[in-house]
Amino acid sequence: MEFRLLDWLYPRECAACEARLIEPDRRSFCAACEGRFEWVRPPFCARCGAGPQGPECSECRGRPFVFSGATALGRYEGRLREFVLQLKFRGGRVLADEFGRRLALRLDRRFDLVAPVPMSRWKILFRGYNAAELVADRLASHAKLPFAPRALRKIRRTRPQADLEREERLANPRGAYRARPVKGSVLLVDDVLTTGATAEACAQALKEAGAAEVYLAVIAR
Repeated sequence: MEFRLLDWLYPRECAACEARLIEPDRRSFCAACEGRFEWVRPPFCARCGAGPQGPECSECRGRPFVFSGATALGRYEGRLREFVLQLKFRGGRVLADEFGRRLALRLDRRFDLVAPVPMSRWKILFRGYNAAELVADRLASHAKLPFAPRALRKIRRTRPQADLEREERLANPRGAYRARPVKGSVLLVDDVLTTGATAEACAQALKEAGAAEVYLAVIAR
C-alpha cells in the first residue's frame, strides 16, 4: 500500500525511456526496455560469469584465477554499457539499487561479507562517489549480508585501465590494494570485469589478509 501511494504521488519512470512504470515490483526499467538489454542468460560459467556456455568456457579456458568464481548480469556492450557508464560517470546513482538487487538474486550461496573494489581518494573527489561501493551496498542490503566498505583500500595510484594494452592492463593493478584482516568467504563487487586484473589484485590482497575464498560479482563483463 505504501509503494502504491508513493507511486501515485511520485510516478516512477523507466530509467531508459522515461515511460511511466506500472509494474508492481521496484524495477528501474519498463518491460519494453528490459528486453533490449544485453543480460547474460544461463547456463553461466561459474568461474568467470560468462554465458551462455557449454561444458568448457571459451572466455576463461586455461586461465588461472585467484578468485574462486564470478557472476555477471550482462555483457559490457549496447544499452547495458550505456547505463554502466551513466552509473559510473554521470550521476546515475539510482541505478545502483537496480543492479545490486539483480546481483543479489543471482547469488546461490551465503557469504561472510561483501566488499567493493575501492577507488583512489582523488578519483572519489573527482567523481563524488564510487559506483562499485554503491552497488555493493545495495547488493548486501538485498541479500541481507554484512557490508564492509573499508575492507580494501587502494595504496598506489594506477593508470586508467582503458588507456592500456592488454599486457599492461594485466600488470597495472598488481600490488595496488591492501586489505584489512578478514575471515571466511568474501564477495568482491565491481562494476565491470574485462581482463580481470583489478579483481585478481583485490582478491590476492583479501586472501593475504585472511579470506578463505573470494568470489566476484559485477554488473557487466
